[in-house]
Amino acid sequence: MKKMKFEYLPLDKIDISISNARKTNIEEGIDELTKSIEEIEVQQPVVVFEKPNKRYELIIGQRRYLACKKIGLKAIPALITTVKDKTDATIKSFIENIHRLDLEYRDKMQVAIELLNKFGSVNKVSDHIGVSPQTVRNYLGYAGVEEDIKKMVDEGKLSPTTALLIARNVPDEKRAVEIAKRVKEIRRSDDRKKVIYAQKENPDKPLEEVVKIAKRQKLRRITIDLTPRTAEALDNACQQYKGGLTDMSMEDLAKNIAVEGLEEWLKERGFLK
Repeated sequence: MKKMKFEYLPLDKIDISISNARKTNIEEGIDELTKSIEEIEVQQPVVVFEKPNKRYELIIGQRRYLACKKIGLKAIPALITTVKDKTDATIKSFIENIHRLDLEYRDKMQVAIELLNKFGSVNKVSDHIGVSPQTVRNYLGYAGVEEDIKKMVDEGKLSPTTALLIARNVPDEKRAVEIAKRVKEIRRSDDRKKVIYAQKENPDKPLEEVVKIAKRQKLRRITIDLTPRTAEALDNACQQYKGGLTDMSMEDLAKNIAVEGLEEWLKERGFLK
């Protein structure tokens, strides 16, 4: 950011921007941050812009601001910047937050939706926030996750990857929530997948029967040899596809890509209904 000036600003003259990317679990870690500020003060200024009414709008540093208020401080070190519009403020807030304490997945989703509506292209959103197009698609795909399942992710009971996998394979929302509640108790990734895939292939069967089918299933494994060129292309695809899915290994990503490609090939040729 260019042309910033540094000042200690009164906390009562600062408003939290609606453009701030972080909207979920804002209070998480505040107590630890409060103790740190009490011991060593604020080590990094917040970022604000000046409004016409002589007040300031905070776009970066919401947790630092809240911690200072909790302590009872009267002022906070701040960098005063300029923004072109609300979208510019959102982008600056997102870029700052994604590289610090990781944003909640639903916050990333909301930013991606807002910027897609603004720019009309996944590639343009990708360029503006500095992540891959596939990362943006993952964020947008999370919008299709049922709200009760998002709450499980927020509470740490389910990973964003599993939530997305359920949304993509279980179109019925009520059943998707039932599946999520069941698989959140399952530790092994393959066993979670078995339940989700069994539901996909048996959409009309009762849940308990689906679970029994999943327990009987054995995921068939095959080994294939890739040419160096194909292997490199798969590695590149995994790097792009991984965007935002921090809980999934590169090996699991490669398997998912291979399965999706194989299923698509079989469907196109009528072997898979």
